[in-house]
Parts: sequence; structure tokens; C-alpha cells
Amino acid sequence: MSQENVEIIKGVLEEFIATGQIDRDPLAADVISDASTFRGWPDKPVYHGFDGFSEFVDAWFEPYDDWSVAVDQLLDAGGDRVVAVMRQRARMRGSDAGVGLRFGVVYTVENRKVRRMQLYGTPEEALEAAGLQE
Repeated sequence: MSQENVEIIKGVLEEFIATGQIDRDPLAADVISDASTFRGWPDKPVYHGFDGFSEFVDAWFEPYDDWSVAVDQLLDAGGDRVVAVMRQRARMRGSDAGVGLRFGVVYTVENRKVRRMQLYGTPEEALEAAGLQE
């Protein structure tokens, strides 16, 4: 089941990278987008459901004029979890200043649906949370 979960997350992220959005279908109705472990996140820490996920994405994109993200690694964390190591590049709104960020997300997949997305400010924090690094 774990490799199947990696493939589910891969598909979700490919769609997100291509369109900046995710269709409702791969998300559980009560999906949780949790940024409480992302140091410095300025907005509310936890978002619920598809509408909450959309609100989270809007908050993430808001400070930028140009934005792109890439997946550096997808790792089977065992059971129902998958770790994504990601890289973001962006330009701050109204500025020429570019910013970059490597971060990690621990995804929980239940019944072929994304149930939880837990964001971490560094890949190492995500790997440690998933038990893949000391």
C-alpha cells in the first residue's frame, strides 16, 4: 500500500505544480492542512476541508507575483504516510526580490485520499517527524 500512496501523492503534486490547484477528488472530505509545525506561518495554523485547503493555498500564494514549486523527493514513510521534499522559488509582490525555500510535507493517505498535509519549514523536520531521520 505504501508505494500506492507515493503514487497518489505524486499525482496530486503533479496537478498542483501544473495548475496551482488540486481537484477535490484526491482529497478526503475532511482533509486537514496543518501549518502549525511551519515556523513563522503568519495565518491560522490549521485549515479544514477542501475550502480550508483552498484558503491555505491562497494565503501561501498571496505575497508573491511569480511562484513555482518542484518536488525534489517523494519518500515512503511507511504505513499511510509519504514525505515530500519540495523547493519553492518566488518573487515578492511589487518587488524584484526573489526568494527560495526548501521545505517538507508529511502526507497521510487513507482509503486512497489525502487525509492530512503537515507542513514543515525544512525537509529535515519533516523527515524526523515521519521517523526517517534522527
